[in-house]
Amino acid sequence: MATGRTGQTADQSRGEASSRPVNLQGDSPEVVAFALLRYLAQLEQAQSRETGVVFDRDWLLDAYADCLDAVKGNRPPSEAGEAPAAGAKARTKAR
Repeated sequence: MATGRTGQTADQSRGEASSRPVNLQGDSPEVVAFALLRYLAQLEQAQSRETGVVFDRDWLLDAYADCLDAVKGNRPPSEAGEAPAAGAKARTKAR
């Protein structure tokens, strides 16, 4: 299975899902943000039926940007009494 220019194997380019783990090395903000994104996606997927979250390109890019901001300390604190995911739910429904 040679990797092509897109970074996908031949099987992946045909639309088959890959369950291979992604090896993350280092502790750069980008790597930490990606690890946080993966954890966040697992949490969100478990509740996706109730929340209506759609894991599309926009969700992925917005969530990664949010994770990167959080890792860099640029994420504003959530309002008092608001659950951490409440802001994300409101943003998702607003689209």
